[in-house]
Amino acid sequence: MSNTRRVFITGAGGAGTIEIIRALRAKGRYEIVVADASPYSAGLPLADRGYVIPFGSSPEFRGHMRELLERERPAFMIPLVDEEIPIVHELVASEFRGKVTVVAPRLEFCTSMLDKWQMYQRLSAQGLSVARTWLASEAKGKCEFPAIIKPREGRGSRGFAYIDSEKDLNAYLAEANLPEDRYIVQERLLGAEYTTSVVVTLAGETLAVVPKEVLSKRGITQLGATRAVPAIERLGRDIQSKLRADGPFNVQLVLDKAGIPWVFEVNPRYSTTVALTLAAGIDEVDCVLRAADGLPNEPQRFQPDLLMIRYQTQLYVPEAEWNRRFLGTESGA
Repeated sequence: MSNTRRVFITGAGGAGTIEIIRALRAKGRYEIVVADASPYSAGLPLADRGYVIPFGSSPEFRGHMRELLERERPAFMIPLVDEEIPIVHELVASEFRGKVTVVAPRLEFCTSMLDKWQMYQRLSAQGLSVARTWLASEAKGKCEFPAIIKPREGRGSRGFAYIDSEKDLNAYLAEANLPEDRYIVQERLLGAEYTTSVVVTLAGETLAVVPKEVLSKRGITQLGATRAVPAIERLGRDIQSKLRADGPFNVQLVLDKAGIPWVFEVNPRYSTTVALTLAAGIDEVDCVLRAADGLPNEPQRFQPDLLMIRYQTQLYVPEAEWNRRFLGTESGA
C-alpha cells in the first residue's frame, strides 16, 4: 500500500520488542524491519524482514547499521538497546537527515540519562525528586548506608550490588574492572518500585504517563500492574517539561511511604514493560509515530490495576530456513 510506513526496530529479541512488532503489524499501516545481535532472536521471523547485526559496543556496528539504513530507507528508526541509541542518533543526523526519523528522545537527553551520574545531576538541578547519589570515587566518608552501587553506564542488573558499610564499598571497588569514578553509589530507597512509561511525541507533547508497579523482577519485570498514581504522573510530566526529552522514555522509581516518587534511573527508550502499556489500552509506539506523521490521536487513557504475568513460550522454525534467512548459510556453520 502506498501509505505504508516502514519502521526499523533494533533489539528484536526483547520481550517488549516482540509485542511492539505484533501491535504495529495489527495496525495495517506499517512495514516492520528488525535487527538484533543475537543470531537466534525470536523477533526476527515476526517482522517483514530481520537482520543479525553486531553488538552496539562493536566497532563494526556503525558501518553495518549505515548499510542497513541505506538498503531499507525506513521512515522511522526505533533503537531499543542503550549502547545503540547515541550511535543511531549521530548516524542519522550526519547521513540520513530528513530521510529517517529517530523515534527516541533528543540526543542530548539520551546521553545524559544513559550516564547515571549525569542523570542525577540534571534531575537534582531541576528540583526533581531523585535518589541521592555520589560518585564512587568521592563516596567514602560522604555517602549514607545502606546503599547500592552500580556502573554509571549499563542496563539490567549488571554490576549492581547492595552495600551496607564502607567496608563493603571498598571490597566492591577492589574487585571492580573500571576506575572508581565510573561507578555511582546511590541511597537504598524503601518502598514500592515502579517502571513508568512517559509517552512523549517528538514535538514534545506528553500524551500519557503510565505507572506500572513492579511486583516481581528478574533482570526485567516478570510481574507488574498498572496503577493510577497522580504523583508519579506529575513527575513524568515535570521531567519532560523541565528537561525536554521530546521523545518517549521510561522512568524507574520508588514510591515511598509518604507517597513521594524517587527516581533512580531514566531509560531514554521504550522499556520491556511496553507490553503492559499496550495491554492497558495505550499503544505508546503507534501514537508517537502517528503524531510524527501529523495524524491525530485520541485522548490516551489506560486501564489501572491491570496485572501482567510474564511467561516464556517457544518458537519452532525449520533449521535450514532459519539459517538461510538470518545467517546467510544453508548449514549455519
